[in-house]
Amino acid sequence: MKRKGIKSFISIGLASAMLLTACGSSAVTSGSNETVPKEESTAEQTTAAAQSGETAKADSSDTVKLRFFNDETWWPYTVWEGRIPEKISENTGVTFEVTTAADSTALNLMIASGDLGDLILTSDNAKISRLQNSDMCYTLDELAQMAGEESFEVHPVLRLVNTADDGNLYTIMCGYSPDYYMEEYPKAVYETTGLVVRDDIYEAIGSPEINNLDEFEAMLAEVKKQYPDVVPFMYNYTHTNGIIKMLLGSDAGIGGFLDVDGHAKAFIEDPVLEDYYELMNDWYLKGYMTDENFAFTSDSDDSDYMAAGKLFALAKYSNTADEMGVTLGEAGCDYRLVQLTDIISNQPGAKHLQTTAGWRGLFVPKSCSDPVAAYNFMKFMYSEEGQCLSLWGEEGTDWNWDEEHSYPVLNYDFESPTESDGMKFWGWIYHDGVRNTLPGYGNEGQTFKAREAATSISETNPVLGMLRMGADSEEQTIMNNLVELYNNMTAQIITASTPEESKALYQEMLSTAKSMGADKLDQWADSKYAEKKAAYDEIKDVGADY
Repeated sequence: MKRKGIKSFISIGLASAMLLTACGSSAVTSGSNETVPKEESTAEQTTAAAQSGETAKADSSDTVKLRFFNDETWWPYTVWEGRIPEKISENTGVTFEVTTAADSTALNLMIASGDLGDLILTSDNAKISRLQNSDMCYTLDELAQMAGEESFEVHPVLRLVNTADDGNLYTIMCGYSPDYYMEEYPKAVYETTGLVVRDDIYEAIGSPEINNLDEFEAMLAEVKKQYPDVVPFMYNYTHTNGIIKMLLGSDAGIGGFLDVDGHAKAFIEDPVLEDYYELMNDWYLKGYMTDENFAFTSDSDDSDYMAAGKLFALAKYSNTADEMGVTLGEAGCDYRLVQLTDIISNQPGAKHLQTTAGWRGLFVPKSCSDPVAAYNFMKFMYSEEGQCLSLWGEEGTDWNWDEEHSYPVLNYDFESPTESDGMKFWGWIYHDGVRNTLPGYGNEGQTFKAREAATSISETNPVLGMLRMGADSEEQTIMNNLVELYNNMTAQIITASTPEESKALYQEMLSTAKSMGADKLDQWADSKYAEKKAAYDEIKDVGADY
């Protein structure tokens, strides 16, 4: 059966001429030239749309105000205002009183109190596990039925990868699309870690070609020689050092699982870690890294070093050159950053592991004052039109499709949108892993090139991302202990006084991991992995027709 209206991800109706169609003036169904016609808006149509769960442009007097709790402490918007939020409200009939978490404990306190407001957004795995509870939150199928629908319509791959252990579907996590959809948009790329250097020093030493880790290390040596007051290399507190692990053949997420010879293993047992620690200890002993790196406690510590002129190379994210360029400009620096991409494409054995099945979820708690209104908002944000509006802005005003309808051509800097418009970041409520990266193609900037390079060496396995542990389960407790062990031991291993001591500490970490229950966790994960992989393999090739 062909699902119409939003590239067959989530079925959403069009009830009036004032409703935006899929990212533009007409909604074209996936794989066809069929266009949904515009219809005149009437009171009867609007009422019928509300009863059937369809989204219609709302009259301001009918707008429902809901309480929106945002667990993302980094989020730049703290109020629901601006041109784009207003447009979203026009199309959903919902506006918000926004609360953004001051720290990581806020949502846990709300969960303990039982008053969770109307909508909750979080990317914290433990909190997601707690919210995936039928006593605490509505399932999407329950919400659909409350809105007059038989069930929540969604692509079978998305239903599978988002189904909780209790068999229910509570949210569609952002950042993941089935393979067929990624193939439909070849200009889409994966967000990931990245590597940057200061352009003034880089140019001063001759702008050497950096195609592999050996050439990168040689550059660090030259920087240490010529600029003794500059730290050659640091890595970010939040994103850690994923780029170096990627270049060595793995960037398994801390706190997750990876496939080792066909079996699911905890991240701390990644075979690449041995080579990674050996290389980092070598760099530390040569003076390319300093102890300050391991005292970082926030995402901005490295920015302070870079802005103060005390740092040359930074492992952070694929958009760091563009994003930090603004910070450096505001600090009065006469240098900017260069995002290294050739090293990603050319380093032998480099591998980008794309194991996510989504990482941020929007939940409707049982304390919600208007579940149907919340559901209609969710459906709009899940849809293509909702994503395009919330991420890119208004078609014709902020962007237009290219001639082949394959990527948006924006008339502003996607990496630094005007805050008063409320553009881009509300789109992080939900994106499909496509619309959050497509603008980079048109900008042809450093961010896109870095992500394009990582995408070219990607291996996808969303089944590993489906191995979600219950918030208070024994498995999650073991994993939490392993994460703490890794964080505590990593600095010791890297800053060891000799290579021999570093290797001994690494082996000590593995032994301690086993004593903490790593083998038991692996057994649990591997049994789940086999079961979920079999289910995924059955439907992974399902396309837009389902």
